[in-house]
Amino acid sequence: MPIEVTMPKLSPTMESGVITQWLVKVGDAIHEGDVLADIETDKATMQMKSYEDGVIAHIDHEAGAEVALGQRVMVLAKKGEDPKAVAAGLAAGGDKKAESKSKPAPSDRKAEAGSSTGAASENGKKGEAAEPDLATGGRVRSSPLARKVAAEAKVDIGRIDGSGPGGRVVRKDVEAFISGGAGGGGSRAAVAEPRPKTVAPAARISTAPLADERIPHTRMRKTIAQRMLQSKQTAPEIHVTVDVRVDKLMAIRETLNKELAAEKVKLSVGDFVTKAVAMSLRRHPALNATFEPDAIVRHGEINIGIAVSLEEGLIVPVLHRADEMGLIDVRRGSEALASAARGGNLSGEQLAGGTFTISNMGMYGVRQFDAIINLPEVAILAVAAAEKRPVVEGDAIVPGTVMTLTLSADHRAVDGAAAADFVRTLKNLLEEPARMLL
Repeated sequence: MPIEVTMPKLSPTMESGVITQWLVKVGDAIHEGDVLADIETDKATMQMKSYEDGVIAHIDHEAGAEVALGQRVMVLAKKGEDPKAVAAGLAAGGDKKAESKSKPAPSDRKAEAGSSTGAASENGKKGEAAEPDLATGGRVRSSPLARKVAAEAKVDIGRIDGSGPGGRVVRKDVEAFISGGAGGGGSRAAVAEPRPKTVAPAARISTAPLADERIPHTRMRKTIAQRMLQSKQTAPEIHVTVDVRVDKLMAIRETLNKELAAEKVKLSVGDFVTKAVAMSLRRHPALNATFEPDAIVRHGEINIGIAVSLEEGLIVPVLHRADEMGLIDVRRGSEALASAARGGNLSGEQLAGGTFTISNMGMYGVRQFDAIINLPEVAILAVAAAEKRPVVEGDAIVPGTVMTLTLSADHRAVDGAAAADFVRTLKNLLEEPARMLL
């Protein structure tokens, strides 16, 4: 009997997904674990994989369609079955299981009628016969925003070299291709329609106003906006900020990295913060909790979400049982999550179960910031840069390496004293990192 493949739940809050591109076609033989399509969820663009072996007999939806969770997306012919006969049987039976249930992607995913993009749209359909289909990119790995920019410029994304993880084409690659510059991943060929060259007088500067750029919201951006607004409107936040002197931590980190060089492991300051946060949460369970209308749930596991910035927005994969990990495990686990996030390969499990979140902007040189709570969690830690500052030692002012941490907590669940006590424990561990061994 043929196998029906349905839209899987790729993120904890997913209710539907948009098929951004198919990576297979009717007639292809597939095996368990093969990637079938890129699916844009409310969290990120993720891979839909096969859980069965078979030959694709029928595909229900074109690229660009929004499909509800659990709705059929394709039919596989099992071993010994004729794919053509299976497809014919579906047609003869007036198969309407998937018919009209999938709605087109939201209007913001399509080019506006009458705009310069003409017939091209995110679903990859052709409009006028003379207009080539330049937006879908075939099997080229690319971000949704890169495909959108390419479609608007009528550029074949398949001709662009990607500079993202695994050769993924990102927005800057498309923009570099269009401008003809050497940045990003470069290009394999010229733009489909070369622009006429214009040379401005050498001594004159153009005063013409720059055109506005309208970037329609992706599902991910809409979700981020909705959740951030909900958090600010729902949770009465309390902010607790502390400066942490990390000279000893930096010295230990340098020593450990020299010893770990042969293993190709390089610990970051963030790894020490993650380890210290996990240990602090074990001592202060009130912060390792989620808020529900009728209860505060203190979690037995410490699962720390690590905020990762993507071109499309922010995503928070989860480092499960972080308190049971050593620094090397934290480093490898964090690297794996960040790599999967940027490559669009996160699993539903890697996105679920977070009990506390860390947002680190130290790599940007930020001195201090407040992070917005990731509901239903009750707290999030904002980590700024470790930088040289004047510090007081006794009656003298000396140079020291200082890092500012800011805890945002939901005051419905966390009192000020509890938040301050947690931050004090965290500060002690980071300033005397040898205590993490106790």
